[in-house]
Amino acid sequence: MTQDRCTCGYQAQDSDDLAIHFGEMFIPDNDTAPDGQIHNEAARDTRGTVTPGPRTLTCRCGFSGLADAFDHHLLAVFTPTNRIGLDGNRHAVATPASQQP
Repeated sequence: MTQDRCTCGYQAQDSDDLAIHFGEMFIPDNDTAPDGQIHNEAARDTRGTVTPGPRTLTCRCGFSGLADAFDHHLLAVFTPTNRIGLDGNRHAVATPASQQP
């Protein structure tokens, strides 16, 4: 059994699936952070003059990075410190009972 489980009870297939779950729980449909800044992938210039490199994604805020770094950026921006999601529940990696004090 995987250890990729959310405190809300969601059982993820793997850590990527858990990250997707967190994104769904924390990122609002309008992609606007609490400070009013929009964070989502900027449109790519089809002539190749905007995108810095292959598989590099650029956020509308100016952040650029590979897909994994981009995903981490979005989660860092949108995850509240109390980890309460858009559904009103707390979402965090659940600690297996064998590792709890």
